[in-house]
Amino acid sequence: MFKMDVGYVLPTYEMVQKFVGSKVNRMAQQSPYISSLMRDKDSITQKQIGESFIHYLGAQTDTAPIMLSLDMIVADEYDKAPQNILETYDSRLLHSKYGYKWLFSNPTSPDFGVDKFWRMSDQKIWHVNHSCGEKVLFDESCIDYEAKIFRCPKCKKEITDEERHMGEWVKTAKGEWSGYWIPLWINPLKNAKDIAEYKRTKNAEYFYNFVAGLPYAGSGNKVSAMTLEKCMTPKINDQDGRIIIGVDTGLPIHYVLANKKGYFHYGTCSNPLTGKDPYDELEALLKRFNNSIIIADQGGDLIGIRKLQAKYPGRVYLVWYRADRKTMKVIQWGEGEEYGKVIVDRNRAIQQFIDEMVDKRVTFNGTEGDWHDYIVHWMNIHREWEYDDSGQVDKSRGFVWTRTGPDHWVHATIYARVGLDRYSETKAKVVGLDMFDGISNAVNF
Repeated sequence: MFKMDVGYVLPTYEMVQKFVGSKVNRMAQQSPYISSLMRDKDSITQKQIGESFIHYLGAQTDTAPIMLSLDMIVADEYDKAPQNILETYDSRLLHSKYGYKWLFSNPTSPDFGVDKFWRMSDQKIWHVNHSCGEKVLFDESCIDYEAKIFRCPKCKKEITDEERHMGEWVKTAKGEWSGYWIPLWINPLKNAKDIAEYKRTKNAEYFYNFVAGLPYAGSGNKVSAMTLEKCMTPKINDQDGRIIIGVDTGLPIHYVLANKKGYFHYGTCSNPLTGKDPYDELEALLKRFNNSIIIADQGGDLIGIRKLQAKYPGRVYLVWYRADRKTMKVIQWGEGEEYGKVIVDRNRAIQQFIDEMVDKRVTFNGTEGDWHDYIVHWMNIHREWEYDDSGQVDKSRGFVWTRTGPDHWVHATIYARVGLDRYSETKAKVVGLDMFDGISNAVNF
């Protein structure tokens, strides 16, 4: 009716093939009316419905939407797709007088993906009109896990299936988006016994994400500010010994300075657009600390960092993030022709450093105020398990640490930790006045 062109976006092209083949095409086959609407164009990636088109797209690269002008985007399995590429799709709506956007997903982490937009919405939640006269917000408090029934939290009497099915959506907030929370217990095909069984047999992450429809922030999935603050000490770092400079190249360049006594400084280099060369500033750090070492990623400005590596042989190393499932090594230093190159298992290196912070085997010299901006970068990452081609959690593939905002100082820190592992004379010590004081129990990468 509105002659809108729609982009239906899934995380991968493989998911597009399975979705269209097993769902969209089957609907058309079973409905003569839908089949009659599909005219000239009918393929896996494109359907013509009247005068409109539906484009089925994967979010693996940012090139897929370039040639399209859309009136509406439907982003399915939103949390499982690369967030930066999904943002690219928004530009395809700029010409349209509609500019509609629908997001669907099981939420994964707080303030990430669909949960971020849920918090910006009117937050519609299913309410039940119970026989006692109360309009009950139908959340987990209505589940009696012992009796395995739905129960009114007000009068304590059972909520019948009829009452549950005949509920209504109620806005619980003011927001610019229209949002719906759809937990499994409002599904008319599921009963309280089913929910209780999921609660008993599934882990907390599964229950939150796939049954309750809520983001899960387990202790191992997010980094809290408190974790870093507990590693801080007012003791001044004398900046002696070998100084390691961890560098995340890009615009601007971020760096972290550390020695065997702790991490004592972080900062950024000038933007080259100002006329200043950021690599002159990195070189100044090499000169200031005579025996310092730079460990930098090779994924940013290759020319500048390689020039510095050629000028200071043996003092500048380049890191490649690469997971090798055939070895337990987190770090592999290049030898022979590969000298100057370091291979690092990204996710395991980040996880090990977080574990070290949790165990207070990391020292940050300074106060929370000194490290405030740095802490924010750590809080911008979260851990999630990888998914198979069908979009299901596949823990055999491991987990990834992904970002919801800037995380440059996280990686600069990991690079500095890589350098400390090789060039620091002693291991880190426990921070804080407790029974473990003085015991050196850090575990090397």
